[in-house]
Amino acid sequence: GGGNADAYRMPRRSSFCGRYLRHSGWWPDHVTRLFRRERARFSADLVHERVVVDGPVGTLDNPLMHEAVLRIEDALLRMDRYSSAGAAMLHARGRRAGLATAVVHGLWAFFRTYVLRRGFLDGREGFLLAVANAEGTYYRYVKLMLLARGKP
Repeated sequence: GGGNADAYRMPRRSSFCGRYLRHSGWWPDHVTRLFRRERARFSADLVHERVVVDGPVGTLDNPLMHEAVLRIEDALLRMDRYSSAGAAMLHARGRRAGLATAVVHGLWAFFRTYVLRRGFLDGREGFLLAVANAEGTYYRYVKLMLLARGKP
């Protein structure tokens, strides 16, 4: 609430392969979607850019319904794109990685999504998402390792 805000954020309910997730770190996923253009701008992130507001941000209660991933093929394509962009961002910051780093980060991503964020309560789709997150994280660090070696 609050009528004097320069922007409003709202919870986003996202679906993965036909199921709206209530756990897995996907709910409530607050996003800023209403804002005064002169008081806000988009961040320069290559993936998951967000709205940066210079002023107070209010919160709305009603969720934004988001068809995030319709088919598993969409998740795989996005994972490939995001892992490449993530590797490029890490490389630009001078980060390096080996195969062990990729494996450990991938396993941690699965554990965080499926166990800590209770993805197991999202059924089959929660498991699929946890594996997709693990894969994306694993490939981000594999691609970083290959970038550091000058390989495509």
